Amino acid sequence: MKRKIDFITVAACSLVSTLLAVMFFVIPDKELSEKENRALQEAPAFSVGNLFSGEYTADLAGYISDQFPERDTFVAIKAYSELLLGKRENNGIIYGKNNALIAKVDAGDRLRDNLDAVKEFENATGTPVYLGILPSTADVFSEKLPSCYSTESNDKIWQQFFTQAENLNLKFVNLYDPLCKQNNYYRTDHHYTTFGAYQTYELLSSALGFEVKSIDFFEREIVSRDFCGTSMRTSAFYLTPKDEITLFRYDGDADYNVVADSKDISLYDMSKLDTTDQYAVFLGGNHARVDISSGENKPKLLIIRDSFADSLAPFLALHYDLTLIDLRYYSDNVQQLVLDENFDCVLILESITEFSSAKNISYLRMAVSE
Repeated sequence: MKRKIDFITVAACSLVSTLLAVMFFVIPDKELSEKENRALQEAPAFSVGNLFSGEYTADLAGYISDQFPERDTFVAIKAYSELLLGKRENNGIIYGKNNALIAKVDAGDRLRDNLDAVKEFENATGTPVYLGILPSTADVFSEKLPSCYSTESNDKIWQQFFTQAENLNLKFVNLYDPLCKQNNYYRTDHHYTTFGAYQTYELLSSALGFEVKSIDFFEREIVSRDFCGTSMRTSAFYLTPKDEITLFRYDGDADYNVVADSKDISLYDMSKLDTTDQYAVFLGGNHARVDISSGENKPKLLIIRDSFADSLAPFLALHYDLTLIDLRYYSDNVQQLVLDENFDCVLILESITEFSSAKNISYLRMAVSE
């Protein structure tokens, strides 16, 4: 009987292995992982030099891993198997209480240097600069973290931010305390919800000096009930309840002149709701530069930002002609931009994770050409 069971086990394993091997060679390679929203490894080119250097075998391993049949299914099985064994983290995403997927924060070492760069930029341009640094999901959902995860490093970096910003006499809006209290962040993503964006809009109003519109001014429209954010796609915890995406619409929000990298777009790109990256419904995703104007000669606000600003832009467009630049993609001289286009003020809106680690903030030091 035992031999029969052993034979069946070996035969089943051999059959599955053979089937997967056949599928690997028969199924065409995929260029993109829709769930992870990233390019997949292509088959490496063979050469004797690459083989002996180890580059070929390393690339081959990555290629097989990325193109393995039913890869998403096996990644999810691995994630949940480890969760059952007590491992609360996969690919840098922590599985917290109440199904909160929390991005693990590796504190950056560029906070002081980036704050210095902002001060030098403000002095060089003579234009008021405001810092709007946003908490991470690890900050907002700290009470939902498993007990084995400490928030000490997160708390330390915020203490450093407040202390150093005050020492440099920088103007900043405290977004940390209010946003952490309200928990207006997506469960499956690292961004705040549109309610969180509205709360940020309210908090910025006193510093920037505009009169905030009450929440009743907006008509709320739920455009998705199956939002699977980057935290879900990265971690493969696909059984997590999905999020909703709500737009705060108002009369005239479709009439803005919106230009992204010289192409006409709109505040909302509804076609993105049919893709895995549904958050791109706001401004259509990542761009180096976006200009939003109404033709009403409003004050001009430059936002140096990451993707959090995408869902905030429709609120601020009520009060400003906006230019949004993302230093991950924008390569022109920012000091020259401020002086040439006569901005009334500058807002730096980024997550603490990005701001404390990004090297591109140093681009603000690039002086104007003589």
